[in-house]
Amino acid sequence: MKGIHGAEVRTAVVGELTVLYSEIEKERILPEQFQDAALEFHRVVHAAFANAAVVPFRFPTWISTEELADHLKLEAERYRLFLTHHADHVQMELRLRLTAGETQRPSTGTEHLRARAAQLRQAENAAREIKQLLADYVIEWRERDIPEGKRLFALVKRGDVASFRERLSGRGLSWSGPWPAMEFLGK
Repeated sequence: MKGIHGAEVRTAVVGELTVLYSEIEKERILPEQFQDAALEFHRVVHAAFANAAVVPFRFPTWISTEELADHLKLEAERYRLFLTHHADHVQMELRLRLTAGETQRPSTGTEHLRARAAQLRQAENAAREIKQLLADYVIEWRERDIPEGKRLFALVKRGDVASFRERLSGRGLSWSGPWPAMEFLGK
């Protein structure tokens, strides 16, 4: 398998973990090539993820092989437990966007805060409804508030992804996945 700019994807075994990595100089990824390089990175991650649970590093992560070995010595047990426990799980993501409400801009700070509170209640209600809708397929939920609304992360069995998607179809929701279950890795 080839990685970014055709770099060899290497493997290292640390205890029970197998690590995929490439050695590439920072200077080889020019700013105008960054997006293409990120897409190549994600292609490699998803090729591995198609066969097993993975813990991908963020792109780009620049560390020496010695720093990688040190990191894995510290985190190997946490990663091993996560990968064992979530071997058959994936992450699905849903984005709930707040509606703008009235077309007029609030004239006072109080009106703005009331409108914002109403939007947040609407997002909470929508999140609760979605969680109920998908309860048959979701093992665990995580959520984050974002300025536009909420991001919901669902931990789902790989075999339930098609049913999960089908349950969401035609509802006008923004969702993506399956992804590695990184929201569920913990600290």
